[in-house]
Amino acid sequence: MSNFVYYISSDKIGNQDPELGKVLMRNLFRKLTEASQKPSHLLFVERGVHLLLPEFEAFEALEQLQAEGIKLLACQTCLDFYGIREKIQVGEVSNMPDIIQALHASDKVISL
Repeated sequence: MSNFVYYISSDKIGNQDPELGKVLMRNLFRKLTEASQKPSHLLFVERGVHLLLPEFEAFEALEQLQAEGIKLLACQTCLDFYGIREKIQVGEVSNMPDIIQALHASDKVISL
């Protein structure tokens, strides 16, 4: 595994067309399962935590990435804000100190 992380603060990529943004996010995770280099962590904050719900179209890709050893950390405050802490089915409930630690330990942060 490489020493980089994805910081995911939205349930879509970009701000122009929401439907296209959701398709792009879905495709990102599906293609990431096939990538030769993978991040050490996927960090989910703000609306990004919604991607950890089973209705996300690329949920299986997230399960596969987690099974490969990639840490999926979900912001506890964000989960509680949206009332979905008990509904996520992949990843782990985390806190800001752990998210900060993962950011500091990485050589590169890719923000989505």
